[in-house]
Amino acid sequence: MKEYPHSSFIPSRGNDTRTPLSHGLRANLEPSAKHVIIKRNQCKGGISLLKKILMTMVLCAASAMPLVSDAKDNAGAQLPTQAEAMQGKAEDTLKRPAFEDKRIEINLASRLLTLYQGDVGIRMYPVAPGKPDSPTPTGRRKVVDMEINPTWVDPDDPKTEVPSGPDCPLGYRWIGIGGNYGIHGTNVPSSIGGYASHGCVRMYEKDVEDLFDHIVKGIPVDIKYERVVAEMDPDKTVVYYVYPDGYGREPLEISDVRKKLAELGAGGLADDASIQQAIDSSDGQPRYVAKVYDLYLKGELLDVHAYGKDGHVYLPVMAVAKAAGIRTEWSPNWNRFTTTFGKAPGLKRGKYIYIDASDAPALFRLMGHLDEKHNFILE
Repeated sequence: MKEYPHSSFIPSRGNDTRTPLSHGLRANLEPSAKHVIIKRNQCKGGISLLKKILMTMVLCAASAMPLVSDAKDNAGAQLPTQAEAMQGKAEDTLKRPAFEDKRIEINLASRLLTLYQGDVGIRMYPVAPGKPDSPTPTGRRKVVDMEINPTWVDPDDPKTEVPSGPDCPLGYRWIGIGGNYGIHGTNVPSSIGGYASHGCVRMYEKDVEDLFDHIVKGIPVDIKYERVVAEMDPDKTVVYYVYPDGYGREPLEISDVRKKLAELGAGGLADDASIQQAIDSSDGQPRYVAKVYDLYLKGELLDVHAYGKDGHVYLPVMAVAKAAGIRTEWSPNWNRFTTTFGKAPGLKRGKYIYIDASDAPALFRLMGHLDEKHNFILE
């Protein structure tokens, strides 16, 4: 059985738009599990019903050469930055029944396929979607058929077939998602991370076999094109990624990034210069913003957040003052808040002005701490 090594690609601002890739996520998610490689049986003569079905699937695999250039293998490749963020989220989810609440999500901009169980990503793989002139369509689909050892049929000459094996453009697994489209292996592993197919989604062979073993027919497949991805890590750190515009369909402005961050309570916590730099680079690297904590005052959840950065926790002053019933005055010339209890300097971020949580006793006679769930508690 021929094994294809994984590679690590760093996207450039030219035609090569590969994203950082990895092969280590499975081991980190399931340290006690062994990855089983299924023995590949050679296909024999005769056209089966599945072969006839595959006559309609082949357009996506007709191009054997990738659009992007080859890259050197990197045995020391690091995890994809988004995959690293998933490691702490999967442990409890993996205890559920094997196929409960499973769904596949493919982001064409990042060239990453994520397998979800519920709302938790449990596996993430690099992929190669369609070329710009034959893009993979976005929208909701579902897994309609699955085949081991598929046969490729030449769309230009249906009499020409390539059986399962190292020369088959479909690799050793086919996951059909309707129409002529599918998720499959490849005999050109160097194409993974770029835009290379006729519309299907290529995967490394070991990855597609692993995915195949963890899904069933009927699960949803959501395909989207999102250049900005914002996530919250288990410790409440908000991080975002900006990916290249491989299909040339999603120009970005600073406000677009802020909108994504606002969904996680961090809309005003990144400055314009750093956001613009991320857009200009569009390199898929992580940009860490801050830790965003749910904020409780004497047991009541407020509709604003505290945030943590550089070892400090900051509180939105006027929201806390209103909830506590304490009259508070802001002196912009002095950049200072005043209450009947004391004074404290302010820090403006977005539409809110904050104080350091260490000043809460002086300003409000309130003490604060983080609980075990990373909520900030004022009492």
